Amino acid sequence: MKNFFGTSRGEFFATITLLLLILASFVFFFTYDNKRVRETDFTEFQLKVEEFYAQQQAYADSMAAARAARDSAFARRYAQSRNHFSHHYPKYKNQYQYSNYQYDTTKLRPLDKKKSYSILKVDLNDCDTSDIMRVPQFGSKRAQKIVEYRKKLGGFHSLNQLHEIYILQNVDLKYCEKYFYVNQQEIKKIHVNSASYKEMVSHPYFDAYLVKTILQYRSQNGKIKDLQEFRQVTHAYAELMQKLSPYLAFD
Repeated sequence: MKNFFGTSRGEFFATITLLLLILASFVFFFTYDNKRVRETDFTEFQLKVEEFYAQQQAYADSMAAARAARDSAFARRYAQSRNHFSHHYPKYKNQYQYSNYQYDTTKLRPLDKKKSYSILKVDLNDCDTSDIMRVPQFGSKRAQKIVEYRKKLGGFHSLNQLHEIYILQNVDLKYCEKYFYVNQQEIKKIHVNSASYKEMVSHPYFDAYLVKTILQYRSQNGKIKDLQEFRQVTHAYAELMQKLSPYLAFD
């Protein structure tokens, strides 16, 4: 095959096959009857739709007619009752109108205004657990923790200190301001120049290192005069000094 046509046997059969496919395509193209696709007839469906709409419209018209007849019958009965009442009770004839019932408001007594009550606030430095428990959202556990922490502090100087109590860390301080106040005159002071180690270290704001520093300075240099000297001696940071200052006395 290769010697006669100059191609291999496979190439020859492939060429013949391709020519046959091309010939078949031409035959199919010229002999195929290109008929139009039959269009779907929606006439019957459209008739069904129109019939359904007609039924719905007839139903709506019948309901409207029924409502109109009912309203008309009600109006007639109301008119008959009104005429009957007016005939037998002529003194009330002009007190009623067809569209609205007219109330006589001349004899109405004005409503009493609600009494306004003021909230009696609780002094956090002079209260017990029962006083605290009268405040909404403050149960026995919260009340007990407040009293215990107040005893350690020697009294509250600010409502912000409530956030230092674990179970009150998320309490709303604006809410607390409605029910509590702090009398700072009742705070128990720590006398820095005479207090013992036990007295100072038991306070939440004093740690052992701070107390030892104070005692060592007292033994070597004498009394601490004021807050400024106290800060120089202890090297306390500003936030700690702000917490300590309401509790310190230097007499």
